[in-house]
Amino acid sequence: MSSRNRFALPRISRLSRISALAFGFALAAGILLQAQEAQLKTADAVLERYKQALGGVEAIQKVQSMTVRGEAESSAKPGKATFVYYATPFKSLFKLRRPDGTAITAGFDGKVSWTITPQGASIDKDTAVDANRRDADLQYALHQPDYFRKLELAGIIDFEGHRCYWLHGTTNWGKDNNQFYDVATGLLVGYRFEADDASKTITIAVFKDYKSFGGPLMPTKNISRTGDHSQTFTYESVSYEPLPGSLFDLPAPVKQLMKD
Repeated sequence: MSSRNRFALPRISRLSRISALAFGFALAAGILLQAQEAQLKTADAVLERYKQALGGVEAIQKVQSMTVRGEAESSAKPGKATFVYYATPFKSLFKLRRPDGTAITAGFDGKVSWTITPQGASIDKDTAVDANRRDADLQYALHQPDYFRKLELAGIIDFEGHRCYWLHGTTNWGKDNNQFYDVATGLLVGYRFEADDASKTITIAVFKDYKSFGGPLMPTKNISRTGDHSQTFTYESVSYEPLPGSLFDLPAPVKQLMKD
């Protein structure tokens, strides 16, 4: 999972944690016992149950475009920002307006990941393209194993107040990734993951308040914590109306960067 927020069916977020090594030492003894409690015995079984908990394969397959609107809060700045997120398969556009009126726009056109802030435009050259494609995969719940060189059921543990199946994996681009699925509901509770860029930052992402907007269930509150910093995205509306392909075209400042 990348350090960018994901707004598709959670894998984003497109979102402070201890290192994976320390995490492993702290839980090793308990996991050996807890694994015996597992009702499901494989990562595939956990992921299959997750798809059914969201509403089933057919409901997920129907998602071909999505527009999400809501509010965002950050521990770094007071007040609430507003955002809109547009997505089609493997393309995304994110627009955020801060409480002070300044704006941030970010997008991915299938090949190039870019951001425009008041300081100017930039292109993300540190994150693997496959990581950005995964973050823009509207049907990620159907394709998760495709993004991992290894993904295994590591046991049952407590995560954010939930008893969860713990899936531990390594992405195709070599990043540590941990996923936690509620034993009772089958829904994704959150992630603990290494950033997809060169920073090796560890982030905890938590998904709450699942709701259907006419499609698969979605978490309407996404919380991410990295070190002492946290941010919360709250979804207010979700639409599945078709979007024009031109919406995801590279803006002029980004095109200019590519020429320079």
